[in-house]
Amino acid sequence: MRSLLVSLLVITAPSLAAGQAPATSDAPRLRTFTLTGGTGNAMGWIGMQGEKYLGTGRVSLFGGLGYTPELETGDAHGLTVAAGVRGYTPGFTHRGFVELSLSQLAIETACFDDCRRLYGPGVQLGYQLATRGGFTFMVSAGIGYAPSAKPGEDEVGALGGIGVGYTWRR
Repeated sequence: MRSLLVSLLVITAPSLAAGQAPATSDAPRLRTFTLTGGTGNAMGWIGMQGEKYLGTGRVSLFGGLGYTPELETGDAHGLTVAAGVRGYTPGFTHRGFVELSLSQLAIETACFDDCRRLYGPGVQLGYQLATRGGFTFMVSAGIGYAPSAKPGEDEVGALGGIGVGYTWRR
């Protein structure tokens, strides 16, 4: 986990040290907020996500709100939330990112009355496309840890996400 935090700092340190350049007609406008909809852990499985960019836009905070459907009778289902932080590579339109999050990682199936949804920390690597016009596409994949899993259940599992939306700039 320490190495992930160090990686996040290495990716974002140059932009934090440089400060924010004044906006001119020639300079690219900085991202301020992104709203995306889609599927994945960071969006609450099927839902939406809001992302607020800090400083020069190389670091962001996000929150997701969604719904986990009942795929078969007796599966855990309901309202789902997620939150986290992202560190981005440089770039205006195309950027990679590292994400640290707390989200729903798994659900119990065929449990009927006492179903649980398992939350835990995770890390993902991803790609974001945000055009000058605002259209945004995101995709990510990673791994998460569910500390509340019962003995014999998988505590570590795959994470992922895909979404489309809009990015506001200033």
